[in-house]
Amino acid sequence: MVALHRRGLLMSKKGVELPDIPAAGEELEDYVAALFQASGHYVEKSIVGSDPADIFELDIVTTDYGPERAVRRLTEVKGGGWGYTDLFKVIGWMQYLKIQHGAFFITKWDKREKAPSRMEPLGLDVVCFDDFKAAPEHFREKGFGTFAARELIELWRHSYGVERRFVKLLNKQAKKGDKGAEAAKTYHRQINNGTFLARAPEESLALLYEAYGEHPKLTRGYAQELDGGTFDPQSESANSTSYRAMLLEGKHTELQACTYLEHRARLSILKAAVDYALAHPEGAPEPISKDGNEWIFEGLTYHILPATFHDGMAWLHEQRTFQRYATFWQQLLWGWGGFYLNDREEEEFEWMSKYSGIPVDEIPVALEAFDRFFPISGGWFTTAGPTDVRMVKMVPWVFQGIGAHHRRVQYKLADRRDLSGLNPSSQYTASDLARRINCTVDFLLGPS
Repeated sequence: MVALHRRGLLMSKKGVELPDIPAAGEELEDYVAALFQASGHYVEKSIVGSDPADIFELDIVTTDYGPERAVRRLTEVKGGGWGYTDLFKVIGWMQYLKIQHGAFFITKWDKREKAPSRMEPLGLDVVCFDDFKAAPEHFREKGFGTFAARELIELWRHSYGVERRFVKLLNKQAKKGDKGAEAAKTYHRQINNGTFLARAPEESLALLYEAYGEHPKLTRGYAQELDGGTFDPQSESANSTSYRAMLLEGKHTELQACTYLEHRARLSILKAAVDYALAHPEGAPEPISKDGNEWIFEGLTYHILPATFHDGMAWLHEQRTFQRYATFWQQLLWGWGGFYLNDREEEEFEWMSKYSGIPVDEIPVALEAFDRFFPISGGWFTTAGPTDVRMVKMVPWVFQGIGAHHRRVQYKLADRRDLSGLNPSSQYTASDLARRINCTVDFLLGPS
């Protein structure tokens, strides 16, 4: 069992334990997704689509941003009964979505041991995890990827647990009638599902920016509602009592879920920007061009996107390893907790390089991505008070706790419940990280 332990004034021994053998359903999906995430893929999960009347759900879609091209893979996970109908359904989705590579993970062969040889010519790998002790090695041997550190698998399983609980919490609050939660629920569908069937990266970008513009201050607006006022997604006020409690004390996990969605939207835009840059290495086409007697409007959608996006794209094209930036920021936000430690910057950047595939001397440049695409006053990174934590603004405390736990593992602290082993240079670093771990453990152990 792998546990994320709480650390508090009372030395509580509460911990969030992960089973060595994940149960069928969400646990198994999270385990397989964690294998891909821990091996350097960009991961999208639980995508619900409709086109136009049929509804389907995709378990996992991954993108491996290699030096020459991006490879997408559609993955289905089955913990119970399965058959060839399920396999051909995935192949149909692959053809429909124009994804050449697929994987189908199971835990029992169900007398269908010949399935891999029959499906492989169609681009679908059938993989059986009947021994989870050997699963990571089996994953590697199948050619899906290698792990910079095995500990990352458990880290991402914890991270996905936070993500799922955030979504469930917002759904629960929406059912209770919270207008902010209802708006957040819609926003999540737009970010996670709504743009997936876009025909091109520029169409995806247009849809993402439309959703982004509809919820510019989602968290602040919801905080206003929790204070007893009216939900206002355009609210500029930061004086809300609930909002300050979220920022300074890690309270109101429904508001933290909203900040998660706001960063998810930015991350999705960054990924679409990377995809667009790869599809158009010479830059965007002219908005209107003529081929013989026909007018072509190929680049029109791109050219109506915000000026900040165009500035970001100009910067992105200049970077040598820009194709890894979306993966890097996904790792940074939900694995590293959206922060790095100033007093251990050299070590932290070396690890970030090792996990992301970006050369260590380019990590500081990769950290500029949000400032380039979503410029704000003072920039996205801040250091709050006497601490070594240099963090992205508005990353939820619960995810910061995941990042703090990551450091306990990363730095091989002898006592996982004691962060003083980091020997921080600033007074409040250890206590700040401990409070965030406590917040994460309490959230994951709380009612579903």
